[in-house]
Amino acid sequence: MKVTQFHRHPGSVRAQRGLSLITTLLFMVAALVLGVSVMGVSVMQERIIGNTRDRDFALQAAEAALRDAEQDVSLNIRSDTAFSATCVTGLCIPPTQRSPLPATAALPVDKQAGFDWANAANVRTYGQFTAAAALPGVWQAPAYVVEKLGNLGSGSGESAVIGSEANTSGTGYRVTARATGARAETLVFLQSIYATR
Repeated sequence: MKVTQFHRHPGSVRAQRGLSLITTLLFMVAALVLGVSVMGVSVMQERIIGNTRDRDFALQAAEAALRDAEQDVSLNIRSDTAFSATCVTGLCIPPTQRSPLPATAALPVDKQAGFDWANAANVRTYGQFTAAAALPGVWQAPAYVVEKLGNLGSGSGESAVIGSEANTSGTGYRVTARATGARAETLVFLQSIYATR
């Protein structure tokens, strides 16, 4: 049996070792870039989830403020309660019912229209008139304003007859609530119409 021997030249062995080192380094750099990009996507997803969670938290706080305001209206506010154009203690006359009509008939949610939610004399805070327990974890206690829309017409099931008064009198109110989440930047505004009879 004949045995064949292969002889390697010393220069070719060195070239092969250097080539495999470069290939390995390229694979490591590619894996590092892939890992960093996956980590960046994970961080972005965490931020999105955190923002969504905080927005939901602010939404729940605003809904709680609406319920608190409705309880405040039913317990403390009557049709003869004083409302003003300057929203003293958070009781406002809507811009559309002011005389003379303002240049902009915006609702009291916009600082540019002259309403400032930071002014405690112009808002009612959550629990201020209902003794509700403070909401934990919010940046700032929710606040709300109540606008008196006016007297209601005929009640449910009643016919409106010209020249006659409705059998059941009632008043409509528009409640605007403002709430923050765990961060000051997360703001939610909600409105509801509440009627008393």
